[in-house]
Amino acid sequence: MSIIRDEDGYAFTPLAVLLFIPVIVIAISYGSIANEANMLAALTMGGDVTVTVVGSIYSTVEKAAADAGRNAAYNASRNVIDNAEFFQAGTSKANITRNIVDAINDNVINTSQELEGQTGRQIYINNIPITNYTNATFTTSDVTITQNDPFGFSVEIRGGIPVKVVQRDQVYEFRLPQVSSYVSLEGIEDPYIWINTKFRASNVIYKYPYYASNGTYADYRLNESVDSDGRLQNLWYCLNGTDNPSNITPRPYYFVDPYGLSFFDRLENRSSSADPQYTRMSTFIIGDPLLEDHNGNQYISKVDREYFLGIAGTTIKVRNSVMYDPLGCPFCLSATYKDLLGLAANNYS
Repeated sequence: MSIIRDEDGYAFTPLAVLLFIPVIVIAISYGSIANEANMLAALTMGGDVTVTVVGSIYSTVEKAAADAGRNAAYNASRNVIDNAEFFQAGTSKANITRNIVDAINDNVINTSQELEGQTGRQIYINNIPITNYTNATFTTSDVTITQNDPFGFSVEIRGGIPVKVVQRDQVYEFRLPQVSSYVSLEGIEDPYIWINTKFRASNVIYKYPYYASNGTYADYRLNESVDSDGRLQNLWYCLNGTDNPSNITPRPYYFVDPYGLSFFDRLENRSSSADPQYTRMSTFIIGDPLLEDHNGNQYISKVDREYFLGIAGTTIKVRNSVMYDPLGCPFCLSATYKDLLGLAANNYS
């Protein structure tokens, strides 16, 4: 392959460009990139330094989206916990989005300025030289949060944002493809539990590992076997948080729950959810931190949302004995949750 070297990088000869045509065709087929042919041809002509600059900008945006999403979710949770004040209804997702945008802007601007210094190229985003940016390359209209499961969300940056890399008298222009980065919520402390238990109980979001679903049928597998201590083994694991990544127990797992609350609901202290069912989760309350609020009645459903609403529950028996939670309180569920979780039999042997 024939190439010509300049002081800033490499430029390919016309023969070399012909050899890249199959690569361009394949990339178009699988890449879903806006203006694919023009962008890839221009990058090929631009040489390896320009390709590196373009690749760095794209990877910076992608990684910044994931890092910013995790950081924004963590900070939102800590803000509620530290200030003991929930977000107003409908504002938690907007707050997280704003923080994501701010973090992406800082990261992309700093990286692009470093790339200019290292390569001698000039970088423009939205047709503005990166050196002239004093605030935002991206705005809240460029970023959306999409949640497809209870334990994480995707940060999506719209495609089509123009980027230009200038190498002397040559200009390479392209538009960023849509970027989607998944953000895990696991390991984030739940402010909903902390505040509603009057700062007596804390829990961290870790998903229950034995749940199985084929899309139409959900099996929580809480009643599969009885352990040597006379407890439903998987139910005990879920109450205790056995083997959770923090290794701190008891710390109940969170489980998929179509009646439960999303992460954003929890930031806003909702008692019911308007978010899609597939984004909702619940956990159990162990012990009885609000005993005085229930007038000494221990027979309250231990699903978090129902416990805080004071909804009555009944016990579960194993080998004709009441099952207790890891803190020694009788474990109770409402009829709704006994049905949902496959525990309506009420006595196991």
